[in-house]
Amino acid sequence: MKLPFVDFTLYSKILQSPSIHKKDDITTQEQNSVLQTTSRSSVITSNFAGRTIAVHDGRLSQRLYIKSEMVGFKLGCFVFTKKLGPSIHNSERNRKKKEKMRRKITQKKARKPKATAPKVTKK
Repeated sequence: MKLPFVDFTLYSKILQSPSIHKKDDITTQEQNSVLQTTSRSSVITSNFAGRTIAVHDGRLSQRLYIKSEMVGFKLGCFVFTKKLGPSIHNSERNRKKKEKMRRKITQKKARKPKATAPKVTKK
């Protein structure tokens, strides 16, 4: 079985940072430190749970709070590198494509009968 990949510098920061303590059913962290990384291919392990990690998406770093349900996934799964939303899907290029498809659907072309050569009969 293959072991999950975790960036060494990120894992060492996780081990050095203070752990989570439970006091009166309220989870508190000794320091509200955010760990920064560019390793999007690192797999989330159980040691990451309850911590905040800033993952670089190519432009800027996005904060990601790690929950226990995220264990086993990669950091890049939760931080997107592309813009999402209606502004992208309604771009000018996509509008032109939609109009072209509508025209194809609404304007059904009538097939023209093939021109056949007149039959020549010998007498």
